[in-house]
Amino acid sequence: MRRATALVVVVGVVVLGTAGPARAAEADGFWLSVASGISGSSDPANYQEWWFETPHGPPSVAVTRLTGGTAEATTAGGSTFFSGPAVPVNLKPTDGYAYLAGNKPSDLSAALRRQMAGGKGLATTAPDAFATMPADGAHRLTIDQSDPDPTGARVLDVGLTDAAGNPLYGTAVALPENGWWVIGLGPNTNLVPDPVPVPTPEPTPEPTPTPEPEPIILPPAPTPVPVPSTPPAVPGAVATPEPATALLAGIGGLGALGWRAIKRRRK
Repeated sequence: MRRATALVVVVGVVVLGTAGPARAAEADGFWLSVASGISGSSDPANYQEWWFETPHGPPSVAVTRLTGGTAEATTAGGSTFFSGPAVPVNLKPTDGYAYLAGNKPSDLSAALRRQMAGGKGLATTAPDAFATMPADGAHRLTIDQSDPDPTGARVLDVGLTDAAGNPLYGTAVALPENGWWVIGLGPNTNLVPDPVPVPTPEPTPEPTPTPEPEPIILPPAPTPVPVPSTPPAVPGAVATPEPATALLAGIGGLGALGWRAIKRRRK
């Protein structure tokens, strides 16, 4: 009876992408992304993404709560429009991706950039809008839109838990007036590039010191030999009188001769 009042519209199967069950084994992770934007633009005004390791393969996802509007669940198997009373809606993005949207943009490439990378395409299993309970082992997804503020903007709250209710992810993004939102679900490798290693700079070689020139050592100056003022007398040699001495001796001799001549005249 509950589901009879719910808004559930199942659109016929339309192949929107290609995928194959054999590719499920290739998936080594699971992306969940949330994007929102203004009406008429396909570029997200808000975008967030998370990647989870899934050692046992990508899980199913069950929408267990939806408030504040309607949503569209899409896989390659078809699209389902549903409202809050119609939950749970089970999705099986195990061999490709799925998405949920409200007033979606015309181009989804920017909103589903991780899910579309690698060429996996949409999941093959159609959304189950007639489920009475979440699929076994499925993650639980809640989507809540707040009432509009005076500008018409809303807040979109998204939460994800595992099957046991342990929280895995939660965020809130701004939803502009009459804007759109897209939640991407699906397996893909973690395409976040590894950090670029920073090369260790080679040590700067120390400059070779310029050798200082060896000092020039000059030989010591010779000690001058003192010259005696009077040359030493040589033994056995006749000393030559000084000129003054010879002059005095000559004068004395002349005086003596003159004195003798005077004395002779007196006699």
